[in-house]
Amino acid sequence: MDLKLLGLNIKNSRKNMKLTQAQLAEKTNLSTVHISHIEGGSVKMSVDTLINICNALKTTPNDILWGQFDTSADNSGTASKDMLSDNGKYNINTQLSEKAKNMSQSDKRLMVEIAGLLANRDNNI
Repeated sequence: MDLKLLGLNIKNSRKNMKLTQAQLAEKTNLSTVHISHIEGGSVKMSVDTLINICNALKTTPNDILWGQFDTSADNSGTASKDMLSDNGKYNINTQLSEKAKNMSQSDKRLMVEIAGLLANRDNNI
């Protein structure tokens, strides 16, 4: 998992909600420093922390883990230019294709199965 991308998705969701790091920290019972580290992609977080952040940001873990982010909100150069679409949004399809190049056939089949399960999960709720 790319912690930098995860952090950018959290940061951009927070900014879309017009929250500061301190406000998000208060809503999640985390420290502002910890929120900063999560957004910077320098620390891993537990599933419980991810759920708390998602609840505070009124979003889903799926959006945070796989969503798109607007690179204009952060100019740190985290996403390579080849992973961006023409509108400057992160392209998950490009990243999956790049990752798949180095996978075995069985891992590729597993990835497709997982994607199918995730896609159907929302329809079965």
